[in-house]
Amino acid sequence: MTKTITLSSKADFESRVGSVLFSSRPVSISKERIQAFCTSLGQLDWFHFDEERCAASEFGTIVAPGTLSFSLIHATFFQHVVLENLRALFVGVDRFRVLRPVSAGENIILVLKVAEVTSKRSGFRVRYDFEWLAENENDIISVGSFIVNYWQEISRVATT
Repeated sequence: MTKTITLSSKADFESRVGSVLFSSRPVSISKERIQAFCTSLGQLDWFHFDEERCAASEFGTIVAPGTLSFSLIHATFFQHVVLENLRALFVGVDRFRVLRPVSAGENIILVLKVAEVTSKRSGFRVRYDFEWLAENENDIISVGSFIVNYWQEISRVATT
């Protein structure tokens, strides 16, 4: 089981720049997960739903849209990281590239690195680099960078 990482300050992030923050537990990409995601977006392409046609195609099975791996980063992050006394706001994607589709039934692993920490007038900004890897082949599925702004929580003392 992967250890949970607690981050509570800019210094915690700065000490990890250039390092892998975590490699996730395997995330299962089932046919049902793919189809629920696609249905929620109205992305009804045959290669996400038609098993017979997929079996006869170059895919061999139903495949996930590339955006599914990106959408799983948030939940996967918080399975491995606890933010203590920090507020966070996702502010953007620097880049995102899909290198190959994920097949139904595959397990994928997120490798997340702290790439850069910069000061802001209020708080600080972290750029993360990520790779999603196929669990068994260790082959890269998608890569990218995203940015999150952080602020220290302000303690509020209750007055009576």
